[in-house]
Amino acid sequence: MLIAITFDESEKIDPIDPIGDITITDDTTTITEKSTYLDSWFDASITGLKTVKEGKKISVEIVEEPEPIVFEPWQEGVRISYRDRTLFIPQISEFTTALKLAANDFLNKLDRETEFDSNDLLEVIRDFVDNESEDRYSTIQTQSNSHLDLASAHSPARE
Repeated sequence: MLIAITFDESEKIDPIDPIGDITITDDTTTITEKSTYLDSWFDASITGLKTVKEGKKISVEIVEEPEPIVFEPWQEGVRISYRDRTLFIPQISEFTTALKLAANDFLNKLDRETEFDSNDLLEVIRDFVDNESEDRYSTIQTQSNSHLDLASAHSPARE
C-alpha cells in the first residue's frame, strides 16, 4: 500500500490550490490522477477513512473531478474505487499509515511559513496528521454520510 504525490513544479507550489499528481496503489492495482488538487484528494481520503472505520460506505464527490471516489469496508480493511479501478487494502491500519505518511509529506513540501488560514482543507489535513492516533477527524461535510460533496471546501477560483 502506497500513496505518492508529486507537485506540479512548473510553477511555485501554491498552498491555496496545490496542484500535482497522486498515485494510490495496493501493489496490484493503481489509481493515478494527474494535475489535480492534492488537498481535495487528501480530504476525500481522510473522510473515506473515517467513514470506513465507522463500518460504513461512502461516495465522496471531489468538485474538480468528474467521478466520485468510493470507500467501503472490506474484510478487515478497505476497498477504494475510482473510475474503473478498485483497490483492496487488507488492513485498515495499512491505509491509515500510508495516508498519514503521504499527508505529512504533502504538508512538509508546502512552504512552512505559509498561513493555512486561507485553505480550510490544509487545516483538515494538518489535524489528521497531528491527531490521527486519537481518531479525531474534522472534515468539511456538506451532505449526508453516504454521499459527500467537497465543493464548498474550496476557494471560489476553483468553482
